[in-house]
Amino acid sequence: MTDVKMSPDDVAPRLRLWETGRSKSSDDPENDMPLAVICTSACADLGVALAEARLEGDVRYLLASTSAWENERDGQFGDAVRTSFAAMSDVGLVFIAVNPEADSDLAVACEVARVARRGGLFAVAFITQRAAPTCNGGAIPTELLRAFDAVIELRAEWPQARSLACDVVRHLAGGLKVAPPVCTDLADVQGILRGAIVSVGVGEAMDSPDLHDGARERDAVERAIRDVGSLQVESATGVIVVITGDCCVRLLEIARATHQVGGLVKAENAAVIPTVHVEPATHGHFRIFLLAAHRPIPDRVVGPDEQIQHLS
Repeated sequence: MTDVKMSPDDVAPRLRLWETGRSKSSDDPENDMPLAVICTSACADLGVALAEARLEGDVRYLLASTSAWENERDGQFGDAVRTSFAAMSDVGLVFIAVNPEADSDLAVACEVARVARRGGLFAVAFITQRAAPTCNGGAIPTELLRAFDAVIELRAEWPQARSLACDVVRHLAGGLKVAPPVCTDLADVQGILRGAIVSVGVGEAMDSPDLHDGARERDAVERAIRDVGSLQVESATGVIVVITGDCCVRLLEIARATHQVGGLVKAENAAVIPTVHVEPATHGHFRIFLLAAHRPIPDRVVGPDEQIQHLS
């Protein structure tokens, strides 16, 4: 394994990383899951959007480029600070935003992912997909799995996908913090995401938990299932049920929502796990994010050095 303490120049001479911003560390950083969001050139505005969303905790926003774009550095990166993977040796997840329609974006993203994985980091690609997903995934997501640990597809044009990506990062990371009412272990999340193409569905209910017993979580789950596609959920090899709401979220609601999703999943040994992100300021909102994972290729060990020449 390549030494993570090596500079990007030593590990991959063509790779350049600039730190474009960093969130404010939480009051209890030991209970946070440090993560990094790396934006390639075509998706650079995701870092800005995430910063504006004020994601709490130790989160680093990086912009990746190659020496081919070095002449554009001053105009493209401004006063951003050059950084290295040595500064990310303790992160739990690395999200890399990719525009699959930009060849240069694919090449840079794959190179960043390879270097990150050599250093022991868990690399997840965010890509946009306009058409409805299929259980087997498309050619580009499947090939990206050779460079990434997981691929999350966002079915929207980039401006809308950017907002959805912000929500997924914010709520998934928030749920992984050690905070009430429940915490999901990072290893659980990695177990579902590893080697998978992931579809995202969102459902929201507005009813108070005191008005209709069992109504709001059922409504939110049904909307999320329709959004991601019932066949996607049924055939999933694993599902992460991200539950977000205010301080009135009940453990029974968490159990019901997870059970409702789990009852639809048909694959043997499929894991369905909840992660809860409490947002006190949401005032009665109850939202479900479903991350339905599929493994389009047989499970096997794929090394980060494996080449995907046609994406370069």
